[in-house]
Amino acid sequence: MLSHELMGMALLALAWITAIMIALDALIDARAMLRRLGEWKSTLLQGTVVAGELAVHEVEQRVKQLDGDEPGLVFFDRKHLSTVAGGAVSVGSEQLEVTGAKDAEVWIDADTRAAAAACSSQAAYDGLSTGAQGAGGALRTVRTSLKAGAQVWLAGPKNGAKLEAKVIANFDPRAWARGRLLSIAGVIALDLAWVSAGTVVALWPPVFGVVSIVGALVLLGHFLGMTALAMTFREKSRTPAVAFVRGAWHRNTADATAMAPERG
Repeated sequence: MLSHELMGMALLALAWITAIMIALDALIDARAMLRRLGEWKSTLLQGTVVAGELAVHEVEQRVKQLDGDEPGLVFFDRKHLSTVAGGAVSVGSEQLEVTGAKDAEVWIDADTRAAAAACSSQAAYDGLSTGAQGAGGALRTVRTSLKAGAQVWLAGPKNGAKLEAKVIANFDPRAWARGRLLSIAGVIALDLAWVSAGTVVALWPPVFGVVSIVGALVLLGHFLGMTALAMTFREKSRTPAVAFVRGAWHRNTADATAMAPERG
């Protein structure tokens, strides 16, 4: 059987290895964000779409029947697709012909994606519900697009009146990148503060006394809690091109939507 000393040192080492891995992973993300922001200083342009449909973002989802007392449907993302059809975009007094670079990303704001994924009517609910009852469930595609008149931000190399877009967004992507950098800094600060505090308390004399045992519990909490938190943060900080939509519809929501009067 391992001695208390060996078990304590193993827990301390595990906590610090976990903390360092989480911090390094966050720093890799931060470096990617800083690289994008550096590129966007010279390449990001704002304009208005002239083409009929400049770009499309699609999320293919599998639909399953929701288990529980309340009838409903639950959605799981399968694929995220960015398609740049290309066309004219007015930038200031200039009109650019935009094409998509290889692996170009289409960024649509979260509210627009959520609206496109929402239940539009009871008929839409019933149509998906029938297919979702099968073993494999049903499939649907959440589609959003950037059409004529839309404000867009374009990032990519420009050659005369032509621009090869790497990112096409309907919002300023720099705001998203800066917000993610702040979140990354918060995760790193919490990670290191948590493990440092646990280490100090765990080594509080007398070792293996009441205070020291509390410190060991703090370190165990760091290993379990910080790992889960870091995974959740990574999931929620995916770029808008591959951000999860997921979601669920409930029968009562579909009924209310169907009965709601149209606006306008």
